[in-house]
Amino acid sequence: MKLLILMATLLSLTSCQASDDSKVNISSKDIVSKKYFVEGMTCGGCILGVKTALGKAGSLNILDKEIEVGQATLQFDKKSYKESVTDCEVTKSIEKVTEFKVFLDKEHTKRACGS
Repeated sequence: MKLLILMATLLSLTSCQASDDSKVNISSKDIVSKKYFVEGMTCGGCILGVKTALGKAGSLNILDKEIEVGQATLQFDKKSYKESVTDCEVTKSIEKVTEFKVFLDKEHTKRACGS
């Protein structure tokens, strides 16, 4: 009887894992990668603040994020990325909970949202 329960548990874990794998299979042609330059993000604590801010922005549907001092590279599903609308959502989510400003260029001259 215990063997039967163990086998049933293993089977259910395996089937759960298989369904998770199907979500991850997004072709690279269906992904938009966007780099944002974050003025004021100068340390590990700052990076954590930006990660937290982006984590709270559920409407963004970020597939992956690489955040380092001064910049954040985000990957979106091509279907959900809406250029300036998404850029503004990213900006608002970061600027709402941090004192940082988000730009589209390294020189910090072109704001990601607004002027």
